[in-house]
Amino acid sequence: MSWSFKELLNTVEASDPDFTEIYLSPYEVEPSENNFYSQENIEELADSILTVGQQQPTVLGRVDGVYKIISGHRRNLANIHNIECGALPRDYKARYLYKEMTSALFELSLIIGNAFNRKLTPYEETEQAARLKAALIRAREEDGIIIKGKMRDIVADILKTSKTQVARMDRINNGLVPEAKEQFKAGTIGKTAAYETAKLPAEEQKEIAAAAAEGKDVSHKDIAERVKEKQEIKAAQKAAERAEKAAKRAEHAQIAAAQAGVQAEKAAENAEMTATGFTDTAMNQPEPPEKEKQEWSTRAWAIYTLQEIMMQVSHVTDDDLIVLQDILMKVTERSHKSTHLEEKSHE
Repeated sequence: MSWSFKELLNTVEASDPDFTEIYLSPYEVEPSENNFYSQENIEELADSILTVGQQQPTVLGRVDGVYKIISGHRRNLANIHNIECGALPRDYKARYLYKEMTSALFELSLIIGNAFNRKLTPYEETEQAARLKAALIRAREEDGIIIKGKMRDIVADILKTSKTQVARMDRINNGLVPEAKEQFKAGTIGKTAAYETAKLPAEEQKEIAAAAAEGKDVSHKDIAERVKEKQEIKAAQKAAERAEKAAKRAEHAQIAAAQAGVQAEKAAENAEMTATGFTDTAMNQPEPPEKEKQEWSTRAWAIYTLQEIMMQVSHVTDDDLIVLQDILMKVTERSHKSTHLEEKSHE
């Protein structure tokens, strides 16, 4: 993917025509409170400026009327140093380039403007990736900047690194405890060691940080081995938990099957007892006279027929059963329709 800063910010480069030239006292501009880049070797830079002049102007963003430094924190400090030492007059004004910006775009410009100015420490690279991601999200939410694609891919593309490296830095930023992060910043824990440490529980991370603070060698291979052991133990525990759950499910299934069997046996016994009792009752009743039968209703004939079938139930075939089930389905359907009509008439 080809990334253009201009498509994102309308550029933060000093050559952008939207930047305006201005001369200000170095005391009139504010350093960014979010600047995390190293501010070393100011005196050497101050001497260089006195010798050959300031080769590049300091780039500013004007946020709510305040001039804030995007790029050139060290140059501005060097000018202040020269003024304090008397090498430059108190009313000295340096050349700056500025552009009106929102707070969100200023933060984004600060990171992009300093990303390639000098070689960064592993800590600065990691912090830069986290700040850039946060700044992109903020600019999208507050300023409506359209950002297409996955955030991790965009961060990797802007910083000219791989997605894998961004993922590793995310792990360090999100997983490293403050004590270990402080040692990472100090350089006593390397980038690979920091990545492996971030995978460990907090207490073990603190132990590693304490060892690093004492000057002990913190090997990323040793930490990776510890992580591997933890992962193997965790995998074994999960496998044991899955096996235990499977055994419990099997046990519950056996119990349920046994209970279902008992219930089925009871149901069969009850059905047999009901049928036997019904048959005995029917057999003990005298046969009604033919004259009486002629006056029966459909309901009476149905009861009589069912009683007769019950008396001959042992001779019912599969085909007979199908016919009986078909009759039952039809009368059940009629019953449901009748109930529905009655409920509707009462509404």
